[in-house]
Amino acid sequence: MIILREAEQSDCTLLYQWVNDPVIRSCALKDAPITLQNHLTWFNKQLASLTSKIYIASIDDKPIGQVRFNQTALNTYEIDTHLSPCSRGYGYGREMLKQALKLIEKNKNSTFIATILIENIASIKLFEACNFKREKETTIKNKKCFIYIRKEALEGEH
Repeated sequence: MIILREAEQSDCTLLYQWVNDPVIRSCALKDAPITLQNHLTWFNKQLASLTSKIYIASIDDKPIGQVRFNQTALNTYEIDTHLSPCSRGYGYGREMLKQALKLIEKNKNSTFIATILIENIASIKLFEACNFKREKETTIKNKKCFIYIRKEALEGEH
């Protein structure tokens, strides 16, 4: 069973390792490796922010992934998620994302936005399985992306 908790300062190194995993970098808008200093600055800003939440997913107390929400407007959140390198391919992403959505939703009027590179088939399948709809195709930083949006809770999530 997957358990989610809010990220803590002690998660900084783990998230730094994950964010520099080659698969994660290849699926990011900025594919260059992240420096430790830049990560520390970003992470501390995220933890201190009232409009950002990072959740760490674990199985048997072993971290397997993260889901991050950045509130961009009232009840509107950009979402980012990834699994640890050793946790991919087991179907954990869907349960992790569904649990995180339950934690962050304030009401049925919440809107969630995911920007996914066109070639990131695993994330496309994940978000579609969690009731996200492809809104449009766009180019960001010279990379073709799909914008996925979810505007209402899945049945039975409240």
